[in-house]
Amino acid sequence: MRAVQIKTLLLVSVLWLLAGKVFAQPCVNPSTSNCADAIAGGSEFIMSTPRNVDFEFDDMRKFINGITHSGSTQLRLKVDELIAGSCKWKLMMYIDNNGHLPNNEWEPLVTYGSSGNNPQLTLIQVKVYNGCGTPLANGIFQVFSNNVQYDILDIIPQLAVQNNPAPCDGTHVNGPGSYLTDYNEYNFTIDYRIIPGYDLKPGAYQIKIHFCLVEVP
Repeated sequence: MRAVQIKTLLLVSVLWLLAGKVFAQPCVNPSTSNCADAIAGGSEFIMSTPRNVDFEFDDMRKFINGITHSGSTQLRLKVDELIAGSCKWKLMMYIDNNGHLPNNEWEPLVTYGSSGNNPQLTLIQVKVYNGCGTPLANGIFQVFSNNVQYDILDIIPQLAVQNNPAPCDGTHVNGPGSYLTDYNEYNFTIDYRIIPGYDLKPGAYQIKIHFCLVEVP
């Protein structure tokens, strides 16, 4: 029987947390001050996670079954209100491949040989959930749109009305509150999964996933 050589495929997700009054695209914060600034004010946006989430595929079982990192990221929100009844926010994530072209691919750090394809952005699956079911698509693995210019996934979408914590029934909370008092609504757990198959070029690749907390009018 001929031996099959498996070359290592390493995929690295670098996680970034953004919070404050002004962001570069696509985390634009409109000119409003109904919520306390997450940097200068009393609000808090905390990410508890290793900075890198590594997926190393070095045997056939991993290529077939994939790798899932469960509970890798915890997002904890504390949003203070400055003007009663007016503080609303949204929470989102997007991919950055460091300007690599084509823009639907991971950034290659090193590759081996010429056979196989570079991984596309749709390769990574992301699942967000909490104890009250407040995230959009709560508990369901999602993929990005495979175009870095538009690769935004809402966790809490932009809503017309302010939803304050309670009654923990799946409502997309977007008003003032805190993980310290309403943990199951203001804490978000995130899983990551990749199932590569055999058509990818061996090597090491990288993407960044940004998390953005933005005040909305």
